[in-house]
Amino acid sequence: GLCAAQLRPLCCYPLARRMEMRPLMSIVLLALCLLLVAELRMRYPDRSWNASPQPERQLSVARLPRVKDVRAPEAPEDEVPDAEDEAPDAEDEAPDAGQSKESGTRSLKSTVVPKPPPVVVQAPLPARDALPKAEHVGGTNPIVIKGNFLYDSVTGKRFFSKGVAYNPRNIKFETHMKGSCTPGEPKLRQLDYAEDPTQASMKPLWMEALYSIANMGANTIRLYNIDPNISHTNFMAEAAKLGLYVVVPLTRHDWGYLPAGMPSPSCYTADVEGYGNVGTNVLTSAKLIVKEFSKYDNTLMFTVANEMTVADSKGWAAFPCVKALTRDIHRYQADCRASMRRVPLLYTAADTGSSTVVEYLTCELENEDDAVDAYGLNVYSYCDEQYLDGQGKDNFRNSPYWTIHTQFKHFSKPLIFSEFGCNTGTFLTSCPYVGGRTWPDVKTFFEDHQLGEILSGAIAFEFSMEPNEYGLALTPGFTSDAANKDSTYLLDSYFALKREFEAHNVSERWDGAEIAGCSWLPSKAHKMSYKHRQSKCPLSKEVKKLFKDKRIKTKPNWAKLPPTPSGTSWGELASCAEYEVSAELLHEASCHKNASISRISSSNSSSNGSNSSGSSSS
Repeated sequence: GLCAAQLRPLCCYPLARRMEMRPLMSIVLLALCLLLVAELRMRYPDRSWNASPQPERQLSVARLPRVKDVRAPEAPEDEVPDAEDEAPDAEDEAPDAGQSKESGTRSLKSTVVPKPPPVVVQAPLPARDALPKAEHVGGTNPIVIKGNFLYDSVTGKRFFSKGVAYNPRNIKFETHMKGSCTPGEPKLRQLDYAEDPTQASMKPLWMEALYSIANMGANTIRLYNIDPNISHTNFMAEAAKLGLYVVVPLTRHDWGYLPAGMPSPSCYTADVEGYGNVGTNVLTSAKLIVKEFSKYDNTLMFTVANEMTVADSKGWAAFPCVKALTRDIHRYQADCRASMRRVPLLYTAADTGSSTVVEYLTCELENEDDAVDAYGLNVYSYCDEQYLDGQGKDNFRNSPYWTIHTQFKHFSKPLIFSEFGCNTGTFLTSCPYVGGRTWPDVKTFFEDHQLGEILSGAIAFEFSMEPNEYGLALTPGFTSDAANKDSTYLLDSYFALKREFEAHNVSERWDGAEIAGCSWLPSKAHKMSYKHRQSKCPLSKEVKKLFKDKRIKTKPNWAKLPPTPSGTSWGELASCAEYEVSAELLHEASCHKNASISRISSSNSSSNGSNSSGSSSS
């Protein structure tokens, strides 16, 4: 107030405003102001300094007049500021050398008139031909595992999963995304991350997606969020008609999750306030999902967990909980084997190159129950069209996939690229996403001396365009373009992957699997280039080194699995599913019967400390 009243004609408007807006600075500013007053009193002793303080309301600085009120040539119409722009910042309100002290006005020459933001005009999306009518294949036969390959349980033919990840949130283009698009208006509501995209209210969206995925030569979709409390019969039936299999998650985002930030055994035993016991909840939720989806012949696999070390840096210490959940689901499948198909369990990992984790999750620690049936890698390393050698030729040995080939050539279980498709480097694009990914790595999945004998599937990430901008398609209303207003718009990356999927197929040399034969392996149909060995649980020193390298402060804890949670066999889970498994599949499941039934007692004793199979492991 002292500053505003006595020094207004000279310099104190900014100080007064800052004292009003930033109280924490008021003491320092007041001290500076008082020093200035004292200096002025000494320099101008004949001047009156006894003006009474002005009312509080006058601390707010008077507005500058409108540009049109200044006696000068009128500014162009499009440069007249809006009403909200008429009150300038406090710093701009202090009179300067070119400003009248009496009127508080300044010349037009010194007035900066804000320009409106540039108008973004979206380039039209290229025209697309209508997709051909989808072929209804009339059903899908259950898929089983034989050695490191997948097989059709009816025809005995080798099956390769050509897939697309599906987790649409039904968003529109956002300003933080790359490109020059303008947002549209999605006709369906936006989904929260944890919501199930296969719910009935989203049928217009997923029907169009299923049709598009089937038309690109794919046979698999991967889901990430499932609500076990709703029916999925309609979705699964429509997918089956189009020949599409489904990879279904067992863990969820909001309820029924494995907490990667908790080391074992807490990630399977802890009680969380307001949530309950993590082990009981995740096993209950997983059993409900298994019970429903096992009855669908086109359920390809269950994802028991995904990228534990990406969700949390401490996830390395939570892998025993992944094995514990795997064990308990396998036991549930065995208990209900007469009326519930034994769908394979899959773990999907970020491609960190850690063979220790691969060995641990696929080895038999307590018994066969705790080993996953297949292993998935989320791979985003193939980011160039070619990897040239010294002679200037594209050479697979120079590609990032050569490391995967070397690591998994002796792997005895199916390996799947559970996500793949780099969108950086050569394949970087922005909205409207012209060009983009060309998928040059797909051909390596089927070549004999590359990944043809190692890989059993590859799932491209992902169908719909989301904030991470990996999408193959724009969901309705993503942009304001008329071609995308009411329907899904397929991008160049979609058609490029369609060409690759249609051009390459798995070799028929390993066809003819004996589904009911427990000892049958692909090598009996045709010679394999590499011998395959069963995974061995890592030694204690290997686990210690891993924890040290990853800077995990928790003591290495992989030697013992958490016990099975209680309270997961009541209500709907008190009984098995009410449908019959075919004789062939029941016989195939019996290959795992001894591991799942006769070893339960030994595994319980193992949980109490006597671990014969893992005595040399950690």
